[in-house]
Amino acid sequence: MRKSILVPLVALAAGSLALTGCVSSAAPSDAGGSGDDSGTVLIGAVMAETGFMSPFDIPALNAMKIKIDELNENGGIDGKQVELSVIDTGSDFEKYAPAAQSLIDDGAKVLMVTCDYDTAVPASQVAEQNNVLNIAPCVGDTIYGPEGGLNIGFSLGNAVPGEASVMAEFAADQGWTKAVFLKDDSIKYTQNQCETAAKRFTELGGTEIATYSFVQGDSVKETVSKITSGEAPDVIFNCSYGEGGGKAAKELRDGGLATPVVSGFGMDGTFWLGAIPGLTDYYIVTYPSVWGDDSDEKVNEASAKYEEVYGQRPENGSMTTGNAAIEAVKLAVEESGSWDGDTLAEAFTGFSDVPLLVGPTSFSSDLHVNVERPQRVLEVKDGALAWLETRAPEQVLR
Repeated sequence: MRKSILVPLVALAAGSLALTGCVSSAAPSDAGGSGDDSGTVLIGAVMAETGFMSPFDIPALNAMKIKIDELNENGGIDGKQVELSVIDTGSDFEKYAPAAQSLIDDGAKVLMVTCDYDTAVPASQVAEQNNVLNIAPCVGDTIYGPEGGLNIGFSLGNAVPGEASVMAEFAADQGWTKAVFLKDDSIKYTQNQCETAAKRFTELGGTEIATYSFVQGDSVKETVSKITSGEAPDVIFNCSYGEGGGKAAKELRDGGLATPVVSGFGMDGTFWLGAIPGLTDYYIVTYPSVWGDDSDEKVNEASAKYEEVYGQRPENGSMTTGNAAIEAVKLAVEESGSWDGDTLAEAFTGFSDVPLLVGPTSFSSDLHVNVERPQRVLEVKDGALAWLETRAPEQVLR
């Protein structure tokens, strides 16, 4: 399903999730110049409004819509109104490449892709082949960039090396010295997260009792039995995401393990908490808190705006990455005076601690995702998420 917006979102009734607008028509290409003669410029989004990636993509995508509306009310980008055309992939891996080509054929000057490297890369590669700047709002893998063959691909996300280091450093600071790692092998993000966290934890003097692997859909009940019958850990790292990560967390608690648990962005959100009433002593290293208690008042204001428009708080902190993605495009176009993919990418690599909503943002010629940005530690207490602290990684392992 394709949707586009070029309407004032503030005019929509609070609580509405149907930001459908009109179906966008093909925009004539001007070979990467300043848009088209109609006075509008098209940004495409190949993201998941349904399926397993939707809890992470929807907050970012909705925040893009709000940001674009704000920009258009103030003259747009480079004097042109911005149109966002969205194709919902349903989290179906096979749909990303054709959806990307369709939007580029329609004249998209920038392509937004889904929040996971493995899922997003088919669309990103199509953008690369067409010299279209491609942005993943919240991919955490450092191979999103030149290392993965994406020379004009950038992520506004927090990179795994920094996230995993904060997970380990937070655990060590609590005095927890013995850890069990649950590694979800379904995607590279969670594989790398667990491996890096384990390495940093042991570097800080901790002991890795064991690492157990699983994939989305697996039961970890047998693993829980092994943990309860072995050396007692001080902390468990649940390196997973989505429903599978929630299922693992529930089986840990159902199996009698009240041990503190630490996870990353993949477990940010409320989508899994209802299955574990009263959950406590669970910690998530992620993006800014969307619950009105973040250490950055601008984030709290953006979360309140999101609730005003959509009738509910964003599911998780990926909201800040969607806002930041659009702001970054605006800054790059103003800097370069062009929508050409290579030219915009050159402007992006000049970013040095640019103060975006997601946090200070820097890129270089060989690293297109942020590894040292300060992150939030959220605490799940009595079944509710709350900001606990903001901390940057003390040391990043790559």
